[in-house]
Amino acid sequence: MLTGINSTDVSFKAGYVNILAIADSHGKIMELPKVIKSIENNAGNIFPKAGEKSTLNLFSVVGDWFINPSKKGFITKPDLTNGDLQKWALLKTIDNIKSIVQQQAQNVNNSMKFNFSTVYAMGNHCLDAGTDFVLNVMKTSPMKSLITNVDMNKSDKVVEASKTSQNIVKSVIYEVPDDKKADLIHKVMVLGITIPSMGYYNPGLCDGLEFYDDSDHKDTALTEEKLQGTINSVREQVENFKKENPKGAVVLMSHMGESLAEIIIKNVPEIDHVLNGHDHKTTQKTVGKTTISSLGKDNEIIKTLNCKFDDEGNFLTTAITQYDINRTLLDGLEEHPLRIKMQEMFFKDTVPLIKMKDTTLNIQSKNNDLKLAYGDEIRYQNSYLMNFLTSAVKQEIVDNIDKDVDAVGLQSSIVRCGIENGADNLTVMKIFDGVSKELMGLESGYVKGEDLAGLIVENVLDNLVNPSRNTIIHWSDIQVNRTLIKAIKNGNSNSSYNEAVCVRNPKTQEFEPINLSKDYKIAIGSKYLLKNSIQYPPKIRGNFSKIDVTYDGMFRKYLEDNNYEVNITQNTKEKRIL
Repeated sequence: MLTGINSTDVSFKAGYVNILAIADSHGKIMELPKVIKSIENNAGNIFPKAGEKSTLNLFSVVGDWFINPSKKGFITKPDLTNGDLQKWALLKTIDNIKSIVQQQAQNVNNSMKFNFSTVYAMGNHCLDAGTDFVLNVMKTSPMKSLITNVDMNKSDKVVEASKTSQNIVKSVIYEVPDDKKADLIHKVMVLGITIPSMGYYNPGLCDGLEFYDDSDHKDTALTEEKLQGTINSVREQVENFKKENPKGAVVLMSHMGESLAEIIIKNVPEIDHVLNGHDHKTTQKTVGKTTISSLGKDNEIIKTLNCKFDDEGNFLTTAITQYDINRTLLDGLEEHPLRIKMQEMFFKDTVPLIKMKDTTLNIQSKNNDLKLAYGDEIRYQNSYLMNFLTSAVKQEIVDNIDKDVDAVGLQSSIVRCGIENGADNLTVMKIFDGVSKELMGLESGYVKGEDLAGLIVENVLDNLVNPSRNTIIHWSDIQVNRTLIKAIKNGNSNSSYNEAVCVRNPKTQEFEPINLSKDYKIAIGSKYLLKNSIQYPPKIRGNFSKIDVTYDGMFRKYLEDNNYEVNITQNTKEKRIL
C-alpha cells in the first residue's frame, strides 16, 4: 500500500497506526461471528506490522454497541437482559480482535509483543438503560471510555466513577515510537463525543450524567449555536495536545452524525480523522484536511484506517478500507468457536418460531419465501411491516384492554427488524428494539379530529425535512397522503392539510376523510407524548393515560394468542402512506 518509500533507507523514520472501527451495532450480537471471521480473513491488510514496536493497533467502538439493555425475553436464559449479553459479546469481541492482532504479530514478526487498545464512545442507545448501566460497562471493561463532551460539573455519577476507574477519561494519548530513531516518539490523541440530546432520546433516564448542550432536540435540529459547549470541550482538548505535540495526530470518535461532525471540524480543523456513527451512513468524505469515515449500522460493515507518521513526522493515511460483512468470504464460519459458543448459549432462541401465510394468495410458506421486510425506507414511506405491527398491537388492545380505541400510532424508529417465515425468538426480540424498555409504554386518550390531523401533518412535515432521521408515525387505521402534504408545502396544491388524512370507517372498513369535530380515541407511544420540542404532544398529553403494557408486550401477546402465525392480509398490503 505504501509507494515511493525505500524501506532499506536507514534515514526513513515512521510510526504506524492501524484503526479498526465499528459503530451502531445495535445489539446484533449474532452477527459477530461473521464480523470476527471477516477480520481474521483480512488480518494482514487490517493490521500490517502488527508486532512492530512502532505500530499502534486500535479497535474503535463508536457508540450504540448496546441497545435497550434492560429488556428481557430470552427463552434459553430468561433471567438475563439484552445488556448482560451485549456486554458479554463486547468482551468476547475485544478478546477475539486482540488475539487476531497477536496472531498477526507472530505470523509477520515472530513477536509476542504488540501494542493494542480498545477505545469506546457512548451512543444514545448505550444509555437506553440509564447512567448506571453504561458506567458499569465503562468501569469493568478493558477499554478506554472517552467522554469528551460530558459536563463533569453536572455529572456527579460520572465524577464518582472516574475516581475509581482510570479508563473513564476525556481523551487518551497514545505513544508510537519511531521505527528508526530511538528518541523520537509520535503521539496520537483520541477523543469521543456523543449526541447531546438525551432529553430527546432518553428523557428522564440519565441522572448523574449530562452532556454539554443537552437538549430535547434530535440531531437534525442541532445547529452550531446549540453545540458551543461540545465544540469548546473538543477544542480545549485538541489545543492543549497540539501545544505539546504540534505534529501529533488527532482522531475523533463522534456518535453525532456526519453533518454535526462537519460543524465540529469547522471549529476544530486540527482533527485528522473523524470516525462517525449515529446516522448510519457508510460514506467517506474529506472536509479541509480532515477525513470523515462513516461506519454504517447493524454490524453490516467495518472500516479500517492504516496510517503512518512520515520522515518529517507528518501524519498520513495510507489506506482506508471498507469491509461489507455479508459480502466477505467467510470460509470456516460454521466451525468458528464464537459461532458455536453463541449457538449453544441461545439454542432455544434459535428454533424457528414464526409461521407465515399470505392469505391474499393462499400461499403457505415452506422455504422462507414470505417476509415483511425491514429497511430504512419504513421511516418515510408505506410499509407492509408497519401495517402489520400497528394492526397487531391495536387488535390486542381492542380485544383485551380497550375496545374503543380507533387507531394505534407507532413511530417507525422503534422498529429494527423484519419478520420472515421461520424467524426465531432472537428475531422477534429485535423487532421493537429502537427505544428503551422504560420508554416503550403506550397511552390512550381522546383527541379532536382537528388535533389528530394536526399532529399527523406536523409529523409528516418534520419527516419531509429529513426523511431518514425525522421518522414518520405509522397508523393502524389512518391513511396519510404524504405526497399531498409535500405538494401543499411546496405550493403545488391548493388543498388543505386536513384533506391529506383519512380514517377507516369501522363499518365499511374504507378510509374516509377525517371528521375534524369528532373525538377519536388513539393509542400512541409514551415517548412521543413526552416531547416538548414539537407542538402537539404538550397540547394533547393531558388527555392521555397510561395503558399498563408496552407495545412490545402487546405484540408478543398477539403472536402467542395466534400460535405465532403471521397472516399477510389485504389490510397488511394496503397503502396507508400515499
